[in-house]
Order: sequence, then C-alpha cells, then structure tokens
Amino acid sequence: MLHFAVPFSAGIGALYIYRKDRKTVIQRTDGKQFALFVPVHNVLSALPESDFLSISKGTVVCRRYIVNISNDGIYTMSDGRTFQGRKRGMSNHRRLSAEIGLAETKPRPLSMLEKCSLLDDMPLAFCVIELVFNEDGHGVDFIFRYCNAQMAVVEGVPIEEMLNRSFYKVFPNGDKKWLVSYADVALNGTKHILHDYSSEINKNLIIHCYQPEPGYCACVLQVMDQ
Repeated sequence: MLHFAVPFSAGIGALYIYRKDRKTVIQRTDGKQFALFVPVHNVLSALPESDFLSISKGTVVCRRYIVNISNDGIYTMSDGRTFQGRKRGMSNHRRLSAEIGLAETKPRPLSMLEKCSLLDDMPLAFCVIELVFNEDGHGVDFIFRYCNAQMAVVEGVPIEEMLNRSFYKVFPNGDKKWLVSYADVALNGTKHILHDYSSEINKNLIIHCYQPEPGYCACVLQVMDQ
C-alpha cells in the first residue's frame, strides 16, 4: 500500500524512475510523467520487485524496457534515454545484460565519406573522386564524392556545384590526361604524386593521390608558386 498522496496509476506502466530537482520523476510508457515529493525507494516499494531494478542511487529502470547495457554500465531504455549504472560492480551490469539476453551494441563504423568530414576545414584542398568506367573497364570520367572547403578556393567552384557531378560537366574543357593516373590509383591502389598544369583552372598543381577504398581516388591539391 502506498504511503503518499499520489494516484497509484502514476506507477503503472513505469518505464524508469529518477531524481531531478529534489523530486522523484516517474516516466511512464505512455509518455506521461509524474514528479513526486517522495524518495525513490518509496515509489519502488510500491512496484513489482521482480520487474524493476535500482541501477544507481536515485535511478530505477523497468527490466523489460532495457534495450542495451554497455560494458561500462550505461543503460539504454526503449525511448532512447540513457542512465549510468553504478560504477562499482560493473560485472553486475554485464551479468544482467547476459541474463536478459542483451548484447553490447557497437557503434556503427563510419563510412569512408563520413570520415572525410574531419577534413572539412583542412588548409589544403582535398577531394575524393569515384571513377566511372566503360564496358571495357577503362576509366572515362570521375565523379566528385567529397570536397572540402579549400577545394572550392583552389577550383574556383562552389562545393555544391562539384559534389556528385561529373568532372567534365563541372569543367567541360578539362584535360583527360588526369584520368590515367586516377584510374591506376582507384583500380590498383597505386600512389601518385602529379606535378602538372591544370588548364581548367589555369594553375600549376602538385596532386598527391592515394586509394581510400577500391574504386576511389583521394587527392590532396597544392597550388605551386606561379
């Protein structure tokens, strides 16, 4: 029997319970929330003991709505809310995870293009191009898949006008001589350092090329002194 003035329905369908601003907050599965001026343990005593777990001082979660328990004791609930379990006794968290059939959720690996975002503000121009081949396997064009901010400065073209577009649509007068080296990098993983004049932008360039993934060529561009 409850010993505080609150409707019992507040605890029905509880997702988790925690302390905030000196109040005990009950978050229910239907989205409703109740804030009570009573200790957490009083609320917990009114709930089915087998269904709820005290994972840290002032935090109680419903077992059935735990979707993950990380190896460092972070509980993720079905609504996405996370709580840090007790720092001591991490083995208890791992044991509980195994008991209720949860597996450690590993972060999704970043894609190659997502990793490139680290170079958005690099002071050297950088791009990743994807080679387009004809039916004979010869490189005939390449598509800009990533360009950092400095690429727009060197090429004189806004990034949005380069991304996912053919080089020869962005630069109709572009020289085809670059394709041989780019194709070699994309297909064979060869590294190249090109020293050449780029007619489409009227600049002498040093271009360091390497293969980030098969089929792609990454380029670091440096403008040579005129």
